[in-house]
Amino acid sequence: MYILAGIMSLLQYVEQCHDDKIERLAFCPGCGRSKPWCHGCYSRKSDRINSASESLNLIYIQRYYCDGCGKTCSVLPECIPPRRWYLWETQQAAILQFFLEGSARAVEKKVKPSRHTITRWVAWIIVQFNSHKDALCTKFPSFGLLTEPVAFWRHVFDKLSLSTAMRLCHVAGVSVP
Repeated sequence: MYILAGIMSLLQYVEQCHDDKIERLAFCPGCGRSKPWCHGCYSRKSDRINSASESLNLIYIQRYYCDGCGKTCSVLPECIPPRRWYLWETQQAAILQFFLEGSARAVEKKVKPSRHTITRWVAWIIVQFNSHKDALCTKFPSFGLLTEPVAFWRHVFDKLSLSTAMRLCHVAGVSVP
């Protein structure tokens, strides 16, 4: 998987795809060989916020094949998390609300995902705290001053979006969902 930096919304991604401004993958993330072959695309239903009449779905994700290592690679915009239904923006809002209110039931009334999903996201971000912190502190040393997950993530969300933080973790080799 490769993440396109700077594409912060589905609308921005759809417009860039429509105008054919999405950058081509220059090298294979697996072996580093240049110019992997464009291997089509697959669709995702990433717009879970807008109504059906206003939805941006289907979102098309490019795929590439590398002759060198024989692997395929998806190219995601920064706003779409791998292997999750909801955008990073929605997850950030839910996690931050949970940190402020302390109740998934209260957060569920303000954002779309269920309290079970919100609880799972919060648990994931707390369990992965050390690996995320280590990866982000290489880019932002001041983040290292915070040793408690809730305070750390509240500080990070003041400086970065969750999508940018997860892209930086991914680039550093930390697994993101």
